[in-house]
Amino acid sequence: MARDEPVRDADSPGKTTSNDERGLLDRRSYLKLAGAAAITAGAGAGAANAAGGDYEVIEARGQTIRISSGETWENKLIELGNGNTITIIAKGTDWTIRNIGFRGTLGATGTAPNSGTVFGIADTGDGTSTLENIFWERGNPSRPSNERPLLMWVDPDHSGHLDVRNVNFGHAGCNGIYGSAPAYNGNGGTVHIDGCYTYDNHHTGLRIGDNGSKITNSVVYKSGSRSASRGIWVWAGNYGSGATIENTHVITNGAGSGIARRNGPSIDMDGVYTDDGSGTDGSPEHFVPDGCPESAEEAASGGSSSPEGGDEREENFPANTLTITGTGDPTEYYVETTDELVADPDAGELETHDEIDGTSATGWVTTSSNVDQFLFDGDLHEVAFAQGSARVEVNGEEIDPDEYNGDDPDLENTLLVDGVGTSGSTRYEFTASGAVEKATVEGASIDDEDAVDGGHVTGAVASWRDGFRFGGDLEELTVDGGATIFVNGERVDPADYGEERPHVLTLVGNGTTANYEITVDGAIETVDGDESADAATIVDEHTVEGSIERGAQRFRFSGALTDVTFLDGSAHVYLDDRRIDPDEYGDQELLPNAIVIDGTDTDGETSYEFAVDGEVITSSYRDASVDGDDEIDGRSVSGSVDDELDAYWFDGDITDFRLHGAASVDVEYNARSN
Repeated sequence: MARDEPVRDADSPGKTTSNDERGLLDRRSYLKLAGAAAITAGAGAGAANAAGGDYEVIEARGQTIRISSGETWENKLIELGNGNTITIIAKGTDWTIRNIGFRGTLGATGTAPNSGTVFGIADTGDGTSTLENIFWERGNPSRPSNERPLLMWVDPDHSGHLDVRNVNFGHAGCNGIYGSAPAYNGNGGTVHIDGCYTYDNHHTGLRIGDNGSKITNSVVYKSGSRSASRGIWVWAGNYGSGATIENTHVITNGAGSGIARRNGPSIDMDGVYTDDGSGTDGSPEHFVPDGCPESAEEAASGGSSSPEGGDEREENFPANTLTITGTGDPTEYYVETTDELVADPDAGELETHDEIDGTSATGWVTTSSNVDQFLFDGDLHEVAFAQGSARVEVNGEEIDPDEYNGDDPDLENTLLVDGVGTSGSTRYEFTASGAVEKATVEGASIDDEDAVDGGHVTGAVASWRDGFRFGGDLEELTVDGGATIFVNGERVDPADYGEERPHVLTLVGNGTTANYEITVDGAIETVDGDESADAATIVDEHTVEGSIERGAQRFRFSGALTDVTFLDGSAHVYLDDRRIDPDEYGDQELLPNAIVIDGTDTDGETSYEFAVDGEVITSSYRDASVDGDDEIDGRSVSGSVDDELDAYWFDGDITDFRLHGAASVDVEYNARSN
């Protein structure tokens, strides 16, 4: 989706033109940036164009937006990033908020009950105010419950009526909407929630009082993967009139209660489908109600998931039908075909947690009312369950999923790298005597960045799994990080498979003094008793530096060799048993500029992000630490300091800089010549 370029603030630093490579910050400028200071290349909002209409992009940065009587606030896409906050307060009467999309992970301002609120709303003039067509992206479902912000809070001052329509409370917030306070602790205003959807809202999806408030045509879903206490919670109030719940589905999957009551409220229910017996009927269905948006862009542009109607099924759809039906347990599945795979249009839209990627699909089903259906050409290649189990049918005939395991008969073994539940990343490397291919073992992902070269594999995981099938024997296995390894379903010890550092790098001097720096993406160490033990310094787990004139120095390492740099002089370089050209490893051009983030004289942690328009690498300049938790993604860097220094070499200009904390920043252009 194309976006217009944001308009530059008058106070934003601009790019200068000079002969001494200055850019945004003067040479050796010393920035005292405290708190949430930011150097940006643009303003916090811009315009975007979508199929359904224009919308404004707003960058969340802790600001508060206020809407007053008679005002309409609409068509906004709010970028939350990874943990930013925004507060929207609407009071007065006859105001409207509509077409709002939230993208990213919502941050908390503290811990419950002070973890923050996005919408604080009330019609305080006895009129009718409206919130409609709003979408929250999923966010972080594993966040502790006391760090989950409240998505909508109806203030006790509410005395009029609120219509809340087509809101997708997909974010794992504290409550979807907390609308009961006016009934038991306020001015008695009513709330009508219609056509809304909630997903794993802890601790309650929809909350109203029995003062004439209603919930209709909505779906409340809990995956069962974590505690989520209540689907709908109705509180007894002081105004009578009762509460109404109609044509609504509540799925708990055994996590908490469906319809909960506080202090004996009066509730009139009709067509309330629950899986725990708390409604009027059983067999609830899991779907996103018609008209409820399913993406941030769709909401912001004024679109919805409402079917347009009148479309006939195309004749060129794939010929075969694949049906997956829940059997009672929360089940995450993976399916793969050899040819085209699409959702069956006759079975309705896919749910927000179901996804098709080329010829494979992933999704969730639970009870028998949860049915996912696809159309495909070719053959069914693989069916796998990351958890649970389900009934699988092809063209109406039930099949045994175990017979569709994606096996190549020559790849009889499986290897799973399991990073779920670990902190940080894990790099791994292994070698098999036969061929290797990526596979969805135990629901593992297939990552394009993992490299398979014959029987040799290198890759990395964080909080996910990588899987492989291989032939022959596992000969070498190296793991740097907290992930666990399973071979054919059995956990193994990497130490049982070859050397912990399987590769040897050898430098041979040629009579001239050469200063070097060597970097790998695994771990590197000197060899006991070798000249390297005296001549080289271990900078960090991945890097060594030293000098050589004559003789040989050897290093053992895991992972891949990523850089061999001679600051001056040269030497012969051998990788295992072959001589290599150092110029083929890494960027040999020494980057001229340095940026140092100094947290040594501060209390507490400072986080930072910056971007350059050239290259950037970590550095030990000025005795800076090199922290594995700091991250370089292309030309963007993020990290943190706490009573330490972080440093980077870069070329070009700094195009964006943000600092959260009290650390100081020193930028030195042409630092190597100083």
